[in-house]
Amino acid sequence: MLAAGPAAVVSHESGGVVHGQWLPLPVSTDVHLTESGGIDRLDNGVRVHQSRLPVELVTVVDGLRVTSVARTGVDLARARSLPEAMVAIDGAARALALASSPDAYESLRGPKRGALSDMSRRALAATFESVRAWPGSVVVRTAIDLADPASESPFESRSRGRMVEARLPTPYVAFPVRGASGTWYFADFAWPERRLVGEADGTGKYGRSDTEVTQSLRRERQRQRDIEDAGWTFVRWDSTERPATVIDRLRRALYT
Repeated sequence: MLAAGPAAVVSHESGGVVHGQWLPLPVSTDVHLTESGGIDRLDNGVRVHQSRLPVELVTVVDGLRVTSVARTGVDLARARSLPEAMVAIDGAARALALASSPDAYESLRGPKRGALSDMSRRALAATFESVRAWPGSVVVRTAIDLADPASESPFESRSRGRMVEARLPTPYVAFPVRGASGTWYFADFAWPERRLVGEADGTGKYGRSDTEVTQSLRRERQRQRDIEDAGWTFVRWDSTERPATVIDRLRRALYT
């Protein structure tokens, strides 16, 4: 930034790192900046993008000028597959929702969820207007329409994007399910009309240490039994499985 001068703004993957947003795959290892005027260039690992950047889409984080959360999400989503665009847009929507109030995390699973979802989608849609004519932007509009700040990981958002691509019925996200014991749980995905729960077991979901994983898996087995005893069916998948295998498993559970 010191070398680039006062007109430069941290953006794209680098902006995502500054904001702590989700990054779609593949993740560029270049440092990304955006300026107005000139041409795109790559110099010693610094990639400079040239584009119009309204002042309201720039913020300051730890002394660095950086594209806003919404603009960063839109930039990261452009020219991606739908699953990866949804990683960027869901991540931005979640960051916007969590920044809106101290109790936003609890609200994403409560009665304020609809208002938070609407707010984050409006912010993303307004930002999208400044780039809607650019190449690779059609997928961004679709991802914004599907955005859900209740998605809790990039793997969940990526999984949902693959379901949409496969034309499976759209699942509810972070759906409340009552077990046979009367205990309420939240499912990663649910198709309530089919009494089906989907769980995306991403890396680190059950903890980092062996003790954490063992305890978490024990609780998860009890949770699953309780929900199944209430008449629900489970489908699970993890990040090591081929996407086509997961989609086939879901399709069988949904239609047989």
